[in-house]
Amino acid sequence: MDKYEELIAVFSDILKESQDYHIAHIYHAGYVAVVGEIDVANHKNSTTFFVDEFFDAPEKMAESLLRNWRWQWFYRHKQNVGKMDYKDIQELDKDVPEDLKEDYLRQLQELEQKIDAILGTPA
Repeated sequence: MDKYEELIAVFSDILKESQDYHIAHIYHAGYVAVVGEIDVANHKNSTTFFVDEFFDAPEKMAESLLRNWRWQWFYRHKQNVGKMDYKDIQELDKDVPEDLKEDYLRQLQELEQKIDAILGTPA
């Protein structure tokens, strides 16, 4: 399994949860982030999806997957965070309520450690 596939495996549950963020492999282009809703249950494809990012390195995919993880966490806890929107979802790190912060940071750290192990970067 290559690094891209290993990263996808780590984030597979979050990718299943994501309604508007998907990872695809395009022949001769490589892995990409596709944004838009795809209605798989009804066998319909949305006409409003587009390629958002081309990943020229696994590190780029990892950054994108972590951003998506943060967005999914935010959507699940939006009522507790109190922010309406973020320009950069990494701002969420400082806005997590104290009662959720320990669990949020633990999950984030676990994902970062898994990424580091895949990419071979020091923790």
